[in-house]
Amino acid sequence: MNNNPILAAGLPSVKEADFQKHPKRFLNKNLIAKGVLFIPLFVAVVLSFFVIQEKPWVWKVALAVWLFSFLLSVFLSYKGYFVKGFVLREHDITYKKGWVFHSQITVPFNRIQHTEINHGPIDRLFKLCELDIFTAGGSASDLSIDGLDPEDAAKLKEYISGKLSVHA
Repeated sequence: MNNNPILAAGLPSVKEADFQKHPKRFLNKNLIAKGVLFIPLFVAVVLSFFVIQEKPWVWKVALAVWLFSFLLSVFLSYKGYFVKGFVLREHDITYKKGWVFHSQITVPFNRIQHTEINHGPIDRLFKLCELDIFTAGGSASDLSIDGLDPEDAAKLKEYISGKLSVHA
C-alpha cells in the first residue's frame, strides 16, 4: 500500500473556477427589502421630531443613526451581491458569499440526500427562487443558494439528482 504525499500547491483551486453570479434582480430585491425595513424606522425618527420638541438633539441623533444604518445596510448589500456565486464541478458544488465575513461551502455530491426548490411571495414577485441542498444527518439544509432564476434552479436540481442516482 502506498500513501504518497500530495502537495497542496498542485491541487486545483476553487478560486480559479468561474463562479456563476446571481441575476441583477436579486440585488434589486435585496435593496427594496432594505428600504421596506427602514421605512418604519424613518417614520419613528420623524415622529420623534414632533414628540420631543424640548430636546431637538434627540431627533437629530436619531436621524443621523438612521441615515448611517441605512447607508451601511445598502452598501453591504451592494458589495455582497458581487461576491456571491456558485460553481458546479464534476464532483461537488461550491457556494461563496460574504464581503466582510467570507464564507465558502463545498458539498460533494456523494454526501447529498436530496434537494428542494423554494420560492416565497417576494421571490415570485422578482422571479427568483432558492435551492436547498440537504446532506445526511440534519433537518436543515446544509447549503442554501438564494436568488436563482427558477429555470437555473430546476436545471441545478436535475443535474444534482442525476449525480445522486449515479452515486447510489
